[in-house]
Amino acid sequence: MDNLENIIKSLGEEISESIFVGITGKDGLPVSMYAKENVESALASAEISSIFSIVERSLNNLSLGKAKEFFVLSEGYGVFGAPLIYDCYLFVIAREPINLGKVRIEFKKYLPKIEEMMK
Repeated sequence: MDNLENIIKSLGEEISESIFVGITGKDGLPVSMYAKENVESALASAEISSIFSIVERSLNNLSLGKAKEFFVLSEGYGVFGAPLIYDCYLFVIAREPINLGKVRIEFKKYLPKIEEMMK
């Protein structure tokens, strides 16, 4: 049977452009991580949590409902994230060019598996 780390690794391998995949708590503490490249996991986890917190607060202030996912592009990377159970977020950091459709499809496949493992 797969464990959470194997599922995160499998997701990271499915998204060829990914350099870092993980689950972080709303508090910014890492839950599970998989890195293809050298990434400081504690810092990445804290910053992803911070980004999602801003997105959620902004949507709340505008009375637009709960966030289902987010995507941020920088000059060479993209960050895609989605909420999980227990106030956690699943995220991937990937190099450009990123196939957003592929990322969304993989997230939709893996979110239920991950949440089941977290129960």
